[in-house]
Amino acid sequence: MSQPPSSWNPPGGQQEHPQGPQNPYGSTESFAQPTYTPPPPYGGYPPAYGNPYGQPSYPAQYGGPPGAPAGPERPGAALAAAVLSYIQAGIVLLCSFFVLAAGTSVTELLLIGIVQLVSVGLLIFGAVQVTSGSGRLMLLVGNGLQLALVAYYLIRISTLGTDLEGADSEGAVVIPLFFAVMPVVALVLALNSAVSRFISEKKQAQNPQWRQ
Repeated sequence: MSQPPSSWNPPGGQQEHPQGPQNPYGSTESFAQPTYTPPPPYGGYPPAYGNPYGQPSYPAQYGGPPGAPAGPERPGAALAAAVLSYIQAGIVLLCSFFVLAAGTSVTELLLIGIVQLVSVGLLIFGAVQVTSGSGRLMLLVGNGLQLALVAYYLIRISTLGTDLEGADSEGAVVIPLFFAVMPVVALVLALNSAVSRFISEKKQAQNPQWRQ
């Protein structure tokens, strides 16, 4: 069988590849291989943030790259003061129902029950306020009102002490003192310098024109 002439050119303008497979006629000339250009990655989107893997970029209005700082970090003292205020509010809320039930016939107890409910609302909203960094005034007022109620109960128990036995009077004093523990601790934590700095930085981040 005759071999094709060496001057034979492959059709279609294809170029010869010197290292391609030999043709079946035993010639050292190889068939040309078509060139292939891969498409651009992901439809031609530019890399995001210089990523060499060709991931699509995201518009700038959706925020910066992951890991950007979200603002001042909340201190543990603010969270602890909020938790104590929540617990105090729950306990006082339960006790207020009994005081209001007894206050249906005693005006003094009815007023005390209303004041306790107001203090519960201040404690809850104050805890939310201090954890968000928007302020701490309501938390301070709520816990201060709790201490005022404790002082009222101690005075009332002291006025009734002459009508009570010594053991009963001493036991009655313990109950108001129990309600004073968490408000005192919450006030100390809320007045911490770390909490003050957190609130100041939070307000400064939200409103650059704000000054403490």
